[in-house]
Amino acid sequence: LYRWDLIMIWRRLLVALAVASTVAGVVWMNATGSATRVDPSFSVLLKPTMPFAPQFSSVTSSWFCPGVPTAGDGVGGTVTVINPSDAARTGRVTVFTDQATTAPVEQRFTVDVRGSATFDLKALQPTGTFASALVEMDGGGGIVEQTALHPAGNAIAPCTNSASSAWYFADGFTVAQSTGRIIITNPYPDDAVVTVEFATATEKLTPAALEALPIPGRSIKVLTEELMPKKESILATKVTSSRGRIVVSRAQQYLGEGRLGYTLGLGAPSLGSQFYFADGEKGQGITERYSVYNGSDQDVQVEVIPLGLQDQSVIVEIEPLLIPPGEVRSLVTSDIADLPDGRHGFVFTTVSDSIVVERALTRPAGDSVATSVVMGLPGEFESITRRWTVATGVDQPLENALVVMSIDGVDGTLSVNALAAGGVAPIPGLENVVVPAGQIVMIPITDATAVNVPLIIESTGRIFVERLFARGGDLRGRSGSFALPG
Repeated sequence: LYRWDLIMIWRRLLVALAVASTVAGVVWMNATGSATRVDPSFSVLLKPTMPFAPQFSSVTSSWFCPGVPTAGDGVGGTVTVINPSDAARTGRVTVFTDQATTAPVEQRFTVDVRGSATFDLKALQPTGTFASALVEMDGGGGIVEQTALHPAGNAIAPCTNSASSAWYFADGFTVAQSTGRIIITNPYPDDAVVTVEFATATEKLTPAALEALPIPGRSIKVLTEELMPKKESILATKVTSSRGRIVVSRAQQYLGEGRLGYTLGLGAPSLGSQFYFADGEKGQGITERYSVYNGSDQDVQVEVIPLGLQDQSVIVEIEPLLIPPGEVRSLVTSDIADLPDGRHGFVFTTVSDSIVVERALTRPAGDSVATSVVMGLPGEFESITRRWTVATGVDQPLENALVVMSIDGVDGTLSVNALAAGGVAPIPGLENVVVPAGQIVMIPITDATAVNVPLIIESTGRIFVERLFARGGDLRGRSGSFALPG
């Protein structure tokens, strides 16, 4: 068994023992004839989680998009709605803005069988500095992603299935001339009230201007770097709402001190106990940093386990990260002497839902570099990771477009399929790709039938899939993000 498998078995055993103890206690109480009454629980509200592609039907599905920049030349963004079902879907897209005097714009749409529809958010909502969207689909299902356009690099991000009362970011960067934005969307009619907290390498901060901050209903509030700690290379952020549920994303433009490029994506809508990454790399000119934020009120110990190493006999020992409540710690892979050069994945794991983890990866890009920041995928998706969906397909043929990491102890295979009006069709050459046990495989998307169409990856084993798409325009380098599990 692999080391992470042993950890998972031990955690599940602890849970089973706890459940067994609880059941035994209830039986004993009944056997004694105690009059103690146990109140029934009819439903449990599950915690919000990272985006996924639902495989079930419902009356309506809602998708909340992170937001795109709309002020200035060369910026903007789109929302793409995919209908993978065999029935047409209707719905509506509502576009919000941070311009206080401008009302949301609503547009109805129909998406054909296994078709798609794309909406230009800047064209629908040209006022303000950012626009975000709520997409509702009648009949449920569907998949929604957004693309933020920026001269420093485009960023693809999935929209989320639910709003949340808390959002977390582990990685932040305000050194040199880098700029940052926290985009808070309140998609509901009632006002929300939020508080924003920061953690640097040395202290925790809650600016007075960001305590009990009102967010009017059906609007956006954009927090600029003027409200954030300055000259910080390590900066975690926590946004909590004492009233109402919200959607929070972060936009960053990196302008020096080892980072260049533009990123925009959702925060984590809840804390977790496991976070996976597939697209890690160590080598000449590459800077890879993982930031781990403890959003709980207890000390945590975080195990860091390398995955996907080509030589499975290599033993890499990494000291656990000990993180006090509300603090952030970082791990730079070039500092791990035993970690070999080349591709690798990671899993960060602890015993309770207490952390979020982000990876900042800067690679050479022509004569410069390109930085991409990706939130880890929670371990709770481990049970459904045999199917992945890429809603926004590549806009040009690309080598190494998909990074696939196996987390099983046996060899498996996968197929990459294109979603078209006629159905799901295998991409030539990618019908039966071998994925060795515990290894990383790079998948090219170069066939003409696979360009500008949604992709579905189906595997015989458990895998994690990240994508590396071109940054856009004449820019070199790639923008990274996870595909959608499911």
